[in-house]
Amino acid sequence: MKSLNRILITSSIFLGVFLIGINGQIPNAMYFMPGVPQSNRINPAIQPGCNFYLGLPGVSPLRFQVSSSSLAFNDIVYYNESIDSLITPFHPLGDKAGFLENLEEVNYMMTSLGTSVASFGFRAGNNFFSVDVTPRFDGKIYYPKGIFELMFNGAEDGSLISLGGVGADINLFTEAALGWSRRDILIPNLDFGIRGKLLFGIANLSTFNSELDISTSQEVWNVNANMQVKASAPSFVTFNEDVQNEEPVVIDRDFIDTAKVMELVQSGLNFDQFGMALDAGINYRPLPQLLVSASVMDLGGIKWKNTMEGAFDFEYDFEGIEVNPFTGVDTTFIRELQDSLMNAISFVTGNPYFSRLNTKLFVGVSYYPLEKIGIGLLSRTDFLNESISQQFTGTVNMTTGKFINLSVSYSYLSRTFNNLGAGLSLNVGPFNMYMISDNIISGALRPLETRSVNLWFGMNLTFGWKRVAGKAKAFDLPLIL
Repeated sequence: MKSLNRILITSSIFLGVFLIGINGQIPNAMYFMPGVPQSNRINPAIQPGCNFYLGLPGVSPLRFQVSSSSLAFNDIVYYNESIDSLITPFHPLGDKAGFLENLEEVNYMMTSLGTSVASFGFRAGNNFFSVDVTPRFDGKIYYPKGIFELMFNGAEDGSLISLGGVGADINLFTEAALGWSRRDILIPNLDFGIRGKLLFGIANLSTFNSELDISTSQEVWNVNANMQVKASAPSFVTFNEDVQNEEPVVIDRDFIDTAKVMELVQSGLNFDQFGMALDAGINYRPLPQLLVSASVMDLGGIKWKNTMEGAFDFEYDFEGIEVNPFTGVDTTFIRELQDSLMNAISFVTGNPYFSRLNTKLFVGVSYYPLEKIGIGLLSRTDFLNESISQQFTGTVNMTTGKFINLSVSYSYLSRTFNNLGAGLSLNVGPFNMYMISDNIISGALRPLETRSVNLWFGMNLTFGWKRVAGKAKAFDLPLIL
């Protein structure tokens, strides 16, 4: 029982970190804001309008997002007028059918957090170079619709219920990136950019082959569950195979209590858990006012070495609960269930494994009919472990003057069309500050209906901007002047 509690606590810590961290996903609206220096994070072919930029540490940028594929807050908690109270779908008056209609067969929540500790770039002729060092947290959790169907509707005798798809993918790592882009490469009006990234793994949790089947009858319910789990941690964390008698995870608290700043930095730049990734992008101008572009991001992954591999192979026959009017409920089955759960868990340490990043594909087109006003359309595809997430964004971009520049966006995100966002860039001398979100407006107006929230906030020092005049170059107008 003690060991089981420890395992549950350890799992809760992993999931708690996952739920607290909010996603560092790039806002789609940023794709059409080339004047923001860090816009090359979404397409390496984009060159900022300045000759040099220096991001302020910690806010160059600070970025976050949380998104759900199927549920918003008001799908889980909402007001019922007949009883003048907030209820959930589990309430007798709850809208169970409406709740289930929102769900896919396998659903996900996706989140991460990132902030650059170093970010700068400079121009050299037609070339532009950039350097970024960013601690990142990326996490995804998956859950099947069948879990809620079983809760709401129960199970008929003689049926087989499949609840596969439960799982998680969590990565905590440091990314050191070097980017290069060149204008008019090979042919006029064709720009190309590439960014190589070194990945230093800190912690990981991944699940595989998740299956859960329940076979029902009047006499017994047979439960079969299988799942493989792989986890990795920093060098000051040790995994133990004997979860029956030892702590499953041991943390070297002496190191944490006495470590100097550089020792902690080195633990986050660990070549023992190392990976590589690549970003690449192109921009092409078939007409002076028209720009067609595409980019692929996070193509790569990390090899983890300080690891633990776990298997959960569980089979249990549930024959019901015996209730005696004199002695109460027979709790023998609880002890039997605990023993079965413990015997179903096994761990092996020391086997390296590979986990990939969440690869993203962007395809966009923008058109500037007027010198200071342009429109853009973007398709974004996220390749997740268990599914593919598709997003679409339309933007109107306006360069209104030297100090204030705007972008307004409308997006299809998380299977909803209620995402109205905006981007704002302020410039005072060499100081630039910007804030971009795909749904900040709709989130502020109707926060309970929002399934996805993201925000990039950044501050830079920029130098060497040369204004581009004339409609022929209108699409190059940046949001830093």
